[in-house]
Amino acid sequence: MPRDSLRTLMLAIICAILVLASMKLGQALFAPMVAAIVLGVVFAPITDKVERIGLPRAGAALLVLFLFLGFTISLFLLIEPTISRAIRNGPIVWREVTEIGAMLKARFAGLTSLQATVSEALGETAGAPGREDAMEFPGVLDALAYAPSIASGLLVFVGTLYFFLVARSDIYRKVDRLKVSLSHDMLCEAEARVSRYLITISIINAVFGVAVALVMTAIGLPGALIWGLAAFLVNYVLFLGPAMFTVALLVAGILAFDGAASFVPAAVYVGMNVTEGQFVTPSLVGRHMEVNPLLVFVSLVFWLWLWGPLGGIVAIPLLVWLLFVFEKLSRPPVPTVSINAKGAIEVVA
Repeated sequence: MPRDSLRTLMLAIICAILVLASMKLGQALFAPMVAAIVLGVVFAPITDKVERIGLPRAGAALLVLFLFLGFTISLFLLIEPTISRAIRNGPIVWREVTEIGAMLKARFAGLTSLQATVSEALGETAGAPGREDAMEFPGVLDALAYAPSIASGLLVFVGTLYFFLVARSDIYRKVDRLKVSLSHDMLCEAEARVSRYLITISIINAVFGVAVALVMTAIGLPGALIWGLAAFLVNYVLFLGPAMFTVALLVAGILAFDGAASFVPAAVYVGMNVTEGQFVTPSLVGRHMEVNPLLVFVSLVFWLWLWGPLGGIVAIPLLVWLLFVFEKLSRPPVPTVSINAKGAIEVVA
């Protein structure tokens, strides 16, 4: 490899590492900004339609923002009693989970004894078992300690969402004027693709969450509304979200029911999730918007590592946007035919 190419490669690697480190350390700033931009892409078509009615761009963006905040606050007030009841019952649930763990530990006491015998034979000394501390649940003071960071994150999110809705067209035009590979039309097409994808997925997830809540109510699992809301949210985090939700339902089933009925909630959810993932989503989203499963998994793992649950939510929209842009850039330019002032035909690639 030539020295100049090697130097360029090393500089690119160093820049990538610095960018990743900055995004990791600046999570409190960058995560809400990226989440707001992704949500702004979803709301962009709605803002455009409101603007066509006659409202100015700033007024349309403000109206969409108020509608979103009003919906979010109303949803929170609706489920707040159920969440409060679940928090109050948290210590009781944890005690029951601890009892189940102790029972399982007693069942595998023979295996533990065999492990201790092998350790003694190898000359290893096991440390004295210490007292396990009880799990402490967060209180009011803990919530107040996190209040400033939560408030600042919400402020960054709301501000970024509003100003993105107001200025996104100007940003696209300025990018177009830079004469780079990205054009205004390409960015608008990518925006429409991501918006259509997220709106479709959100409708599917909402219907799926309602179905889960109804099924859990029919089964008799306590807190069916919370389970439905959780099913709606975790469905945005492909693969990992439903897997964790299945484990949670398995634990809840063991706590709520006896015998084989303990596995019914988790088994029913797995069946519903497989049906939704294999038949409903492909038929509604469309084959042209399908993404390679390996890319989906790698993107999820990367963004979850970078920003936690919020990263898992923005991972797929960002992947859809990047894949669409790369697809457009990889296509050869379509030649256009025009007639100049002298009447000659010109072909521009």
